[in-house]
This record gives sequence, structure tokens and C-alpha cells, in this order.
Amino acid sequence: MRRVANRPWTAWMRFWFEPVPAANLAISRILFFGLLWALYLPYDYRGWGDVAPALRQPIWLFEDLHLPFLSSGALGVLQAIWKVSLFTSCIGLLSPVSMLVAAALGVYLLGLPHNFGQTYHFDTMIAIAIGILACSRAGDVMSIDAIVARWRGHARRTIASGEYLWPAQLICVGVSLVFFAAGLAKIWTSGSEWFQSDHMAILLDRVQYHISDADPLVNWGSAIARIPWAANLLALTTVAVETAYPIALFSRRLRIPLVLAGAGLLIGIRTLMGPTFEQFLFLNVFWVRWDRVAALVPARFRAGCPVGGSAVAGMAGERS
Repeated sequence: MRRVANRPWTAWMRFWFEPVPAANLAISRILFFGLLWALYLPYDYRGWGDVAPALRQPIWLFEDLHLPFLSSGALGVLQAIWKVSLFTSCIGLLSPVSMLVAAALGVYLLGLPHNFGQTYHFDTMIAIAIGILACSRAGDVMSIDAIVARWRGHARRTIASGEYLWPAQLICVGVSLVFFAAGLAKIWTSGSEWFQSDHMAILLDRVQYHISDADPLVNWGSAIARIPWAANLLALTTVAVETAYPIALFSRRLRIPLVLAGAGLLIGIRTLMGPTFEQFLFLNVFWVRWDRVAALVPARFRAGCPVGGSAVAGMAGERS
């Protein structure tokens, strides 16, 4: 009876804190912050400082915390510091400080465009993910900090630990809830009419008139809207993928197809409808168990791996 009663608690703790190699989280850190840095490097937030005060509609975060609307010059300094912190978080230089700065400034800069009457859906989880990593030990290995500590003789031996799993798991839970909430909202508000009616066909036509934050990459939407049941099938697939997405948290067999389907959904939205979800796709790096990937890499290639060959070899060795 006691053994049966302890099973849910054991499963719960294993979900969050199963010991994994430190490099598992480090590789996700490098990819995530590197991709964010490359994406946001050309982006300029200074234009928001020139928007007339009459157009401001502060969201609760800015209103409750009394966050100021900075001038263009101040935003230029702020964004420069933020982009540097994204890069130093990627390479692991002063990792705790870099990720904390990236999280704090990211909340402000990513939240700023939401204060002018338009709500965006692609960057909220990004800010949350950076905050989660700022509370983690993602810079323990594969970082400048680790190299400096080794030079000084202060390097500590890292062992497989749950400390390197829970941040990735928490981010994946957040991603799953975003997808599930989107699917549930469609079913809750519209029911089967969301995919049985002409709603999707109308959306595919409507986005051709420059109403989104970006235009569709191709103009196939109107053609698809004219094919009988094609738009309905797209709508049904969207709801099915979104509502089923959390299953990826618990099923290894369905994880890969569900995560790939979610990525395909975001790519399809960007291609046919316009809204930009590139940064949301970056969160998929946390779904990957890099220690399992390393175990599939032939031994002769591990030592030559450009991103911490010894760590990758160590992951594969520990896995085996």
C-alpha cells in the first residue's frame, strides 16, 4: 500500500528532477541565447520612444509596476546592454549576472510594444524562459566561466543532477500550456464551428490585406481558401495539435511527432498568415535530451565536436 501510494510522488519527482548531465542544459542555453541574439541583433526598439503619449495603453505589468516609457536615447542604451547580455549568456560569461540582466531587460523591452493597443503572442514565453534560466545553473559547463575556473584551479566536478533538468522541464510545461490554452480557447468559444465553418478560409483571405505584424511569406492562402474543405482541414489540424500538445510531456513515443507538429503549425502560420513565431520555435531546443542525442553520435566524432567535445563524450559515456 505504501509503495503504491508513493508512486505518484516518485513519478512527480522524476519528471522534474531526474539526474541528467550538466551539458544537457548547457547546450540548450547556447542554442537558445545564440538564436535570440542573432534574431534580435538587428531589431531597434528606439522607435517606441517616439510614439505619442496619447497612444499609450499600458498593460498591467507596466501600470502596476509603474514602469516608465523611456526616451529613444535611453532605449538605445538599454537594448545595447540587453543584446550584449544575450551574447554573454550564450557563451557563458558571468552566466548568473548575464542571464539575470537578460531576463530583467527582456521583460521591459519585449513588453514595451504591447503597450500601444496590440497584443503579441510570440514573445511572452521567451521572457519567461529567460527568467527560468536566470534561476538555473545553466552556465556550469560549456561556458567561459567554466574555462576560467579551470585555469584558476577552482573548477568543481559536475555530476548528473536534477538541477540540470527542471529548468528545461518547466519551459516545456510553459510551451505546452500555451498551445493547450490556444486550442481550448477555440473549442470553448466556438466549438466545432471553429473548423466546420468558413472561419479559416476568411482568415486566409483577410491576412492578404496587411493586417498582421508581418505579411505572409507566400500568397497561397487565398488559393487554399478556394479548395473545398482544405481550410476546414487546416483548422481541424490546428485544434487537434494544440489540444494534444501537452501529451508530449509524458509520452516519449508521441513527443517527437507532437513537437514537430507544433513547430510545423507555427511555420505554417508564418508562411500562410503572417504572424512571426520564429522566437517561439527556439524554445524547442529544451525538448531535446542532448545526452540521448550524444549517445547516438559515433565515438570518433564526439571529441571533435565544436561545442564542448569532452562534455558531449562524457554525456554519451554516462548514458551508456
